[in-house]
Amino acid sequence: MLISRFESDLRRKKSSFAWWRMLTWIMLLVAGFLGSQYLRHAQQVWTALQNLPAGDASHAAELRYMLDWDIGYLVAAFVVIVATAGCILRQSWARSVLRVVALVLGVWLAYRGVLLWHQWNALEQVGDAAVQQQLDGFKRPLLLAMGLQAFAVPALLWLAWQLGQPAVRLQFRPRS
Repeated sequence: MLISRFESDLRRKKSSFAWWRMLTWIMLLVAGFLGSQYLRHAQQVWTALQNLPAGDASHAAELRYMLDWDIGYLVAAFVVIVATAGCILRQSWARSVLRVVALVLGVWLAYRGVLLWHQWNALEQVGDAAVQQQLDGFKRPLLLAMGLQAFAVPALLWLAWQLGQPAVRLQFRPRS
């Protein structure tokens, strides 16, 4: 009895701006953009693979490897798009799926950020002047990528936590 009264009080409470919904929309837009980028790159790799001479097995293997990664990222972007669209439509199945997706993405981005940082430090220690000149052109985009990852990891972990809160859980339609 106490739980049902608690749930009904949460439903009547006027909610303020829901930041988790805004983050869900941002995830949908980013996943759609990145999915189109992966699709475009996969098409370019496929075209290059088709135009290779028959005896060029080493380059063909490298292109197939790149194509496999593109397809994997494209599938991941599709999963994010489906999960975020389901959350925007307040489907109950999508809440738990998006929690898992947000956790996996948060861990993946943290891992990739640490790898990027270590690679950057290793490249900066190279004493070759030509390498340092090339690094100067990559410094700003890499720092921007690390900054975005540093922002995205806590945001994704917060989203996963927020989707588990009772007040948010009650906003989703139960399965029928």
